[in-house]
Amino acid sequence: MLTRRQMLATGAALPLVPATARAASHTGTTGTNALADALRFPLGEDMAVTVLSDGALRIGPEALQGIDAEGYATLMQDAYRDPDTFRAAVNGFLVEANGEKMLIDAGTGGAMGPDLGRLLGNLSATGTAPEDITRVIATHLHPDHMGGAVEGGEAVFPNAELTVHEQERAFWTDDANMAEGSEQFFQIARTVLDQYSDRLNVISGDEVEVAPGLTSMFLPGHTPGHTGYVLDSGDQSVLIWADIVHAAPVQLARPEVTIGFDVNPEQAAETRAALLDRVVADRMMIAGSHIDFPGMGHIAPQGEGYRMVNAAYPYRA
Repeated sequence: MLTRRQMLATGAALPLVPATARAASHTGTTGTNALADALRFPLGEDMAVTVLSDGALRIGPEALQGIDAEGYATLMQDAYRDPDTFRAAVNGFLVEANGEKMLIDAGTGGAMGPDLGRLLGNLSATGTAPEDITRVIATHLHPDHMGGAVEGGEAVFPNAELTVHEQERAFWTDDANMAEGSEQFFQIARTVLDQYSDRLNVISGDEVEVAPGLTSMFLPGHTPGHTGYVLDSGDQSVLIWADIVHAAPVQLARPEVTIGFDVNPEQAAETRAALLDRVVADRMMIAGSHIDFPGMGHIAPQGEGYRMVNAAYPYRA
């Protein structure tokens, strides 16, 4: 069950607004900055992933478990971040391969206030319309990842198949998991599942080929069906690891630290520790939903924890 404590632990950081509200930044502008927050990385010879910013959200020490405010401030300062103003990125990913345009997560839409909801505008800036998306692939059904898949109670991507893990679908459709304070999360998840019910691709198990060159990686804990996706093209690959970390300067340095939205905090910490070891050993490139835009790079050991090594800028030839 998703408890009230887990839901409210980050309540101050994640103010929700009605799910039917439209984010003004869908126009693609961000305040006075009219430049799109979208960066395309070629992958191999026949694939590309474009990171799309949806905005950023405040994650303070009150949202985390296993660290106090002083420890949080120290790690933020070590990373040259202001602990009083730190905001974590919210990223989605446009994958182009085999003539398809696939969207891994859809941002918040109008679900979480004016500092977010910018993914659709940034998608438009790439020359891609919602009608062009052939697949929406959910890492999980939290509103910062899938709120943007629906608007006004209807599907935003009319031609897209929705991929979701069976354990994720089962969790959000079971009333027994709903606690006081979590109703809106469940409402959004269920609206998404309902609006794409006639084109739903439910996967199960640890690894499933969702599309050529795109394979799921089951990473449970944050939610029961939390799933990453590995993109492979030629000799290049990247793992979109979704919510393995939320406050990267803290959770990379101290992977045992969890967040209030973890449905199973112990499992989330175990999954994070195992995956960090794996991506270091395999020198695997990763992309994070909540790592500073564009959120792509490698993980390297540092002390008793890890650090992010940002990917090289994809200069054009």
